[in-house]
Amino acid sequence: MEVPEVAYADAQGVSIAWQQWGSGPDVLAVPPLVTNIEVTWENEFYRRFFEYVGRHVRLTVFDKRGIGLSDKFNKPPTLEQRTNDIVAVMNAAGLEQPALVGVSEGGLMAQLFTVQHPDRVNRLALVNTQPGMSGMLSAFRASDGSLERLKQFVDMFTRIVADWGRDPQYFVDLFCPSNTENAAFVRWWGRLQRQSATPADIRRQVESLRGLDAGARLAEITVPTLVVHATGDRVVPAACGRYVAERIPGARFVEIPGDDHFVETGRQWQHMADAWLEFITGSAPAVQAERRVVTVLFTDIVDSTVKAATVGDGEWRRLLDCHDRIAWELVDRYRGTIVKSTGDGVLARFDAPSHALEFAVAFRQALAEHAIEIRCGLHSGEVELRENGDITGTAVNLAARVEQAADRGVIAVSSTVRDLVLGGGKRFSDYGEHSVKGFDQRWHLFALDE
Repeated sequence: MEVPEVAYADAQGVSIAWQQWGSGPDVLAVPPLVTNIEVTWENEFYRRFFEYVGRHVRLTVFDKRGIGLSDKFNKPPTLEQRTNDIVAVMNAAGLEQPALVGVSEGGLMAQLFTVQHPDRVNRLALVNTQPGMSGMLSAFRASDGSLERLKQFVDMFTRIVADWGRDPQYFVDLFCPSNTENAAFVRWWGRLQRQSATPADIRRQVESLRGLDAGARLAEITVPTLVVHATGDRVVPAACGRYVAERIPGARFVEIPGDDHFVETGRQWQHMADAWLEFITGSAPAVQAERRVVTVLFTDIVDSTVKAATVGDGEWRRLLDCHDRIAWELVDRYRGTIVKSTGDGVLARFDAPSHALEFAVAFRQALAEHAIEIRCGLHSGEVELRENGDITGTAVNLAARVEQAADRGVIAVSSTVRDLVLGGGKRFSDYGEHSVKGFDQRWHLFALDE
């Protein structure tokens, strides 16, 4: 799926950035604290989520005022201004009465919007959400009789603001714990923070939200409502979601195992998505197994351990940030998809072998300008595209082995890739026959010539 164009809605002189894609019933997502609707498409976890949801509904997303690509503010917006922003996006996107999906703090805004504009909401789905400070206070008292968790909640945002854009590890540990050991994801999250807001912007955003509270108005919500919550949510405990569901007439509460507050990045992301997709569409998403012929590409930084020790931790992190950013930029240019980070490299797939080769050349050249040397391996074959965004199959295993056989700076390909691009202007040198782990026969490999 191509990244959808960013458009702007005019909310009484304030520009609110929005995107729309997919097909099916209309859904408007009310966003959490941190968003940049353009940058999130870079990350493989968010992209797989967006593409999956877009197969079942037409999804409209936006950046709140003060965050991401939308206009910033110096004076905290009123509740009416915030809800008018949502109306402006609805009108610009042609949404008469969509389902609302409110995520985290966006769930609180979705609750308040539904109270104020019940005629504009078809259904309401709330994911890992809370009702505001008064409701959280009551929920904590009811769950364990202690206010310590509420104090931790307030202190958590103080720490987040202090570390913003500089040390994202604390944020990832709390909001996306399933990726706490994923160094590439932690680096990307720092980039998302910096692209979403400055430290001053996020401080103003957090302070502006403290006065929002829907606790006393939950009983006024009359549209069909589903509340979904991760059992082990470390940011907003499931007790808060349960509190919301108990106070909205007829609401259904679903608790799903998992620890991630931002469900797009967690291991249970599909279960969380399926819960509200079934609620909105009326049927459970069908399990799909898709097989497709693609070109699989693996890259790896040469002598990464030695280089990290030579340049030091700080410079090494900067180089890895550069590596990741270049990969995200180039893979879209050459119409590919990054499947995952492999630590010091990437796994990507392309529909055409020529695009994969062009990406490999451009990636190698761009990284060389930063004194980063890589090796690449490519193979074309049939793979299984899993719903979680991963790919599996013999073609994946063989591409990995081709990369391992490549010397520093070499773009090595299987004979399959070489044969597929014959006549297309690409030239190759014989790289010899290689024994490949897991395969009985020896494989003839070739090296791309410049």
